[in-house]
Amino acid sequence: MPPPTRKFSRIQPELRREHLVEATLRCLAEHGHAGVSVRKIAAAADVSIGLINHYYPSVDQLISHAYEKLSGGIAASLLEASESGAGPRESLSRFIQESFGPGVMDPDMLGVWIVFWSLVRHSDDMRAVQQRTYSQYRHVLERHLGALARERGLPPMNVQAAATALNAMLDGLWLTWCLNPANFSVEEGVAMCEGWVDAFAAGAFARLAQ
Repeated sequence: MPPPTRKFSRIQPELRREHLVEATLRCLAEHGHAGVSVRKIAAAADVSIGLINHYYPSVDQLISHAYEKLSGGIAASLLEASESGAGPRESLSRFIQESFGPGVMDPDMLGVWIVFWSLVRHSDDMRAVQQRTYSQYRHVLERHLGALARERGLPPMNVQAAATALNAMLDGLWLTWCLNPANFSVEEGVAMCEGWVDAFAAGAFARLAQ
């Protein structure tokens, strides 16, 4: 008796791509680098390899799309949160709080990010996504830190360097917490970053003055 034929539903291309991206993220979270396999992704999505190839000529393009969807979604949520602030200081607080929200502080996603970062050096598509999304984060911080410096009457600041420093602090705390959530609480992480911004607003980083 021949094996049963798998039946596939006909859905809109964008929905199909979203379904494949979600399956890819699940696969990477579960298998790490071993999840960079069209066979494993097809099994996770319950589709044929041929269907994946129809939408993505290479698995690299699918991985790149998954990277862009994940990082772009986080960037959009951070931007939306920061834009709801009444002024630059509150906008930065909302950015920080969102950075420590459940959509970001997820230890199960650490393996996914490690896979993505390891591929950035070897893939032009991945590198372009990384540069684009990193620029989005930094430009939001630059804008609010620059506005805060002007509001507090600070001398002209190198806001790009300041934004890079705050972003690095956020990334470092995120990585430390994901490796071991017992290192510090989310509330403590927020407090550390809020303290950094308060110090910046008080002129503690005079060496960043231009």
